[in-house]
Amino acid sequence: MGEPDRHERSQRHLVGSNATDAAGRTLTDITIDLLFVGTLGASAFEMGLLNTLGSLAFVFASIPAGQLVDKYTALRLLRIGLAGKLVVLGCLTILASSGMLNIAIGMLLCTLLGVCNVFSETAQTSAVPQLIGDDSESRTAGIGKLIARLSAADQSMTVIIPALAGTGFTLLGAPVLLSVAVALCILALMMAWRVRSYREEQISHENRASSVISDSMLAGLKYLFTNRQLAASTVAVALANLGLAIGSSVEAIFVINDLGFGEFGFGLYASIAGIGGLVGALLATKIVNKFSSPRLFLWTGTTQILLALMMLGAAFTNEMWSIVLLGTQALGWGSVTLIFNISASSWLVEITPENILGRVLSARRLITFGAVPVGSLFGGALGTVMGTPAALAAWVAASMLAVLSFVILQEPSKR
Repeated sequence: MGEPDRHERSQRHLVGSNATDAAGRTLTDITIDLLFVGTLGASAFEMGLLNTLGSLAFVFASIPAGQLVDKYTALRLLRIGLAGKLVVLGCLTILASSGMLNIAIGMLLCTLLGVCNVFSETAQTSAVPQLIGDDSESRTAGIGKLIARLSAADQSMTVIIPALAGTGFTLLGAPVLLSVAVALCILALMMAWRVRSYREEQISHENRASSVISDSMLAGLKYLFTNRQLAASTVAVALANLGLAIGSSVEAIFVINDLGFGEFGFGLYASIAGIGGLVGALLATKIVNKFSSPRLFLWTGTTQILLALMMLGAAFTNEMWSIVLLGTQALGWGSVTLIFNISASSWLVEITPENILGRVLSARRLITFGAVPVGSLFGGALGTVMGTPAALAAWVAASMLAVLSFVILQEPSKR
């Protein structure tokens, strides 16, 4: 078998590992929520604490994960992260099956699970350039295509699995679903073990020591804000996430109560958004090869403004037009946001040196995801004090600021 065939096979193994891992992760998240509420009787405060611990795990583990990915190679950390997840999932399954699981132990295990997820997800993206050849003409397209395939596989699982998990929990119970998640994790680890780097020999010690900042755990943050292109895209993504978090904090109240569509209407809205995500996943690999990452990033960011305006516009029109605007917004948002995130990730991988890629990815995710809890709190407070339309308007404003900051901050030659 020739070199190109082996490299393509490694890419398929990485995509398969990512998809299987995403399926197991989504199944685990839903099962844990149902287990905590339905079986362990967790209160709203305890569920909030569970989510907070998951966020803290991401915050505290993100920078160390990037440091270790760069130090010990992405593929090695990917396997370690999946193996750690397997151990934690196994413990969770055994305790749930034996009836010995309680809320405190469950929170501890879920926090450890979140740490393992940070390591494996950081390593998955960091491994992408190692599986692409050195041909400068095809390398950029190859990176974008592989990241699109990874994102499409991940998105597909997050739509398919929730539809099955609720029924499965009712019919089979938490221990069975957690056992399935363990099996999926084993399969993901097996496929990750078969991934081979394109040029392991070229990721040399000399390359790792090529700069003064490359030895620092905070090198990712330093590099992120000394590179105009990375700084521009990071600020834009953070503001876009801030806007989405503001909107998400009130959209259920807006659709169910303000527009009067009820729980069924909101469920239908969420389903359409899921379909939009699947459409985006199917189109992503084709679209990313036709446009440069900066141009695609700008176009999708601008489209997000229009889609946020549709949600706001639904508050000021009749019922028929509200349905049209909400349906269009949900379908478009799922597709456009996925492509927006793919273009941002592809661009980062393309322009970041491999010896610091893990730390830059971790630093970027720390900033962009860190905007989410801030937006959620702000949106909830604004919606309570001034009404949901005010929060939706803030969503539009944040989306506009995202595009404006990108245009202003990036290098003039890249505009």
